[in-house]
Amino acid sequence: MYPGKVTFVLDRPQSADNLGAAARVLMNFGLERLSVVAPPSWAGPPRGGGPGTAAEDVLRRARTLARKASGLLEGAEIHRDLAAAVAGATWVCGTSSRTIEGRPRLSPRALAAEVRARAAHGEVALVFGQERRGLSDAELELCHAICSIPTAPAYDSMNLAQAVAVVAYELAAAAPPEGRAASPGAGAAGGVLPPGAPRARGDEPARHATVEALWARLRALLSGAGFLNPQNPEHILADFRRLLARAEPTQREVELLVAAARALERELRERAPPEGRD
Repeated sequence: MYPGKVTFVLDRPQSADNLGAAARVLMNFGLERLSVVAPPSWAGPPRGGGPGTAAEDVLRRARTLARKASGLLEGAEIHRDLAAAVAGATWVCGTSSRTIEGRPRLSPRALAAEVRARAAHGEVALVFGQERRGLSDAELELCHAICSIPTAPAYDSMNLAQAVAVVAYELAAAAPPEGRAASPGAGAAGGVLPPGAPRARGDEPARHATVEALWARLRALLSGAGFLNPQNPEHILADFRRLLARAEPTQREVELLVAAARALERELRERAPPEGRD
């Protein structure tokens, strides 16, 4: 299952108990990587007083529940926002009960098969939203697919650590028997990587940070050209995001698009008339 290439990302968790329980269940299923997007409340002093920061206090309490998985917590990467947390990933899946236009919706089992295929070619990030609100629309736009855990309609809100446990179990269950290599082309039916069509060797999938650099360039370039609505520039960019996600470009292809956008910016600057002249 390539556990060293799959990162579970907890986006602004509010509960130390959930954080500790999530670390414990990851260790239960042989998963090695945890990242946390720090909530604003971690910036101040501990809620109950005492030494250190709120972040240190939360992590200290989480380690108590994590027990033997406390080392996984100590090694967790802490990030300022979700974009930073998934910057090195080539494929990102968010968890949500909602259906998002242009994003494949996977069950936990289908997600496990997709991860098995994706992790053969690059880093994978699985994102879980905060307990009260889950992932926002803007955060889900950073994801290539959405995983939804089937629940009873009468109570469809699932505890954060329990959601992590469901996904972690499915990943472990999808792992090939010991000693057998996972098939790079074993994508989920209906997923985003067509079964039987793995990437050629050397074709590194585009990293999330490079894709975001492209959107930053295009936002500035298209806004300057008057193409985007200044009141809602993300409306059109969201359509472009979905188009690029379907294309599944390589790292080199996105780097070429970034370079092309830079060249256009330079050309527009050189052609612009000096200030004060028509």
